[in-house]
Amino acid sequence: MSDYKNIIGKPIKFLATDPDNDAAEGQIWYNSTSNLYKNVLVNTAFSSGANLITSRSDFRGTFGTQSAFKGAGGFTTLPPGNTPAITNVEDYDGTGFSTATALPLATRNQAGGGTQTAGWVAGGRRYPTSPSNTTDTTVDWDGSSWTSSGALGSAKYGNSGTGTATAGLSSGGYSTTNLNETEEYNGSSWSEQNNMGTARYRTAATGTQTATILFGGDTYPGSPQDVNNVEEYDGTSWTALTNLPAVRGMGYSFGTTTDAIVTGGRTGPPGASNTTLQWDGTSYTSFPTLSTARYNGGDGATTSSTAGLVVGGYTTAALSTTEEYHRSANVITGAAWASGGNTNTARRGQAGLGTQTANIIAGGYTGSFISATESYNGSSWTTLPVSLPGNQNGGAGCGTTSSGITFGGEVAPKAQTNEWNGSSWTSGGAMNTGRQYLAGFGTQTAAVAGGGNYPNTNLTEEYDGSSWTAGNAMNTTRRHLSGAGIESAGLGIGGYTTTPVANTEEYDGTSWTAGGNLNQVRSGMSSSGTQTSALGFGGGTPGFSPTAIGSTENYDGTSWITSATMAQGRAAGSGTPAGTSTAALQTNGSIQTAPTSHPAATEEFTGETSALNIKTITTS
Repeated sequence: MSDYKNIIGKPIKFLATDPDNDAAEGQIWYNSTSNLYKNVLVNTAFSSGANLITSRSDFRGTFGTQSAFKGAGGFTTLPPGNTPAITNVEDYDGTGFSTATALPLATRNQAGGGTQTAGWVAGGRRYPTSPSNTTDTTVDWDGSSWTSSGALGSAKYGNSGTGTATAGLSSGGYSTTNLNETEEYNGSSWSEQNNMGTARYRTAATGTQTATILFGGDTYPGSPQDVNNVEEYDGTSWTALTNLPAVRGMGYSFGTTTDAIVTGGRTGPPGASNTTLQWDGTSYTSFPTLSTARYNGGDGATTSSTAGLVVGGYTTAALSTTEEYHRSANVITGAAWASGGNTNTARRGQAGLGTQTANIIAGGYTGSFISATESYNGSSWTTLPVSLPGNQNGGAGCGTTSSGITFGGEVAPKAQTNEWNGSSWTSGGAMNTGRQYLAGFGTQTAAVAGGGNYPNTNLTEEYDGSSWTAGNAMNTTRRHLSGAGIESAGLGIGGYTTTPVANTEEYDGTSWTAGGNLNQVRSGMSSSGTQTSALGFGGGTPGFSPTAIGSTENYDGTSWITSATMAQGRAAGSGTPAGTSTAALQTNGSIQTAPTSHPAATEEFTGETSALNIKTITTS
């Protein structure tokens, strides 16, 4: 009789701790600490990804992979609004979205193929929405710019795209009727091929130029409008395969003709679906569902069946949400915000210092200026018996809960500095220029103050633990900006000039230089982390707090990408000056169109994590 070693090729190991890499997949080991036999199983699931910068539907000009995706065009609402198609392009790096070079012409419902550095989009629909506004245009992406290329054989929209930059495929579509046209692309021109068996458009498609599979689609004005037909292309002709168990139009798909995932879609108006099926070349198996039912978004057309992407789309409105599909030995938990403990005094404009699990807030505005101080231990807030030496609103803070500092503020003296020693406040050296709504970062003995008002200023000062010294000015004069980092490597982020701005500036201890712009302009935001790994969240646009937002962005020292969104948009709250980009805290602030409404809520941010899917072997 064969034993485990003869079957698997490895003996059962005795380990004091569980392994932490996917080489353990399929292995069995004995944990001598817990006295349990364990193994690692393949995990199949969708996890939350970062949101798009711009919500969109009819978002089919997409290509790339889960970690290198490009999405072009689409539109932000559906008729009867008749919102125009957009030119916006966004890139996803597996963590978040960033703004990319826009399309030369606004297009929606077009086909796409290729990689993030070499791809194409072809066909599509313009505004207003009528057949005469379809296009046969193709534009190529070479990694740096879009250029016009050979036209499709006919103008159409809703055609499905698969393949690469030099070996692409356009299948089906709609002009004044459903189309069964097939066209192959060689990187410069399109050529007609054998027709599909069923004329349709907006199918879920995946594969290559010589091996593509189409799932479902639409046959407007058919009844039902959505269909369950499935066909496979072998580079020459189409073959009908086993139909989907139910009709599904405008779905998402990734993988190969023998191992594909099809998910989402419309199952008959309005009927957005979240169901997922795996196709093995012969039959379908139910797989984990999407968290958000949706249709007519982007999937990247990647040929990986183990790492897919579902981006944007539509349910009752255009979506910005992203979900990542994983089939691996790891369990992926997406970055997310979760509720923390409520403060005892709801406020805005307070100064904050510390980390996610050890935080201090002081001062602020509740309808009047206050000096109250509270501390947070990672679960609940405690009102401390000591207050700031004076009322303060719109000041900055940095440092830790055992050695922190606040400075500036709206109530005279605006130049005040307050030092925190872990139990009480004492007055420090006054700033040279009193100001409010400024950026602050660093430590109690090496702090930086930048920008602020009134009037708006670009002045910089450094604190050495006893006095402030003037430094070189910021490049952009502004107020309501946020700060992160340390004295020799800090950031000034966003803010307000005569309108919210996206500017980021980096400080090296001497001077300021321009960094990458935020993807979304905002003022009154909060922040956490370092100059090369920062998190910016919340804020207001187009003003201080008229429209508070909950979106989050990550900075890597060069550029910003989107991350998880807070449950409640808010501006002029406080963050975690001594925190990180993977563990941050948003406290209080003003919400939405009610700048006088100050929620007591706290939200905690946790970055994306990955862990082996370890299971204990039992007899049950």
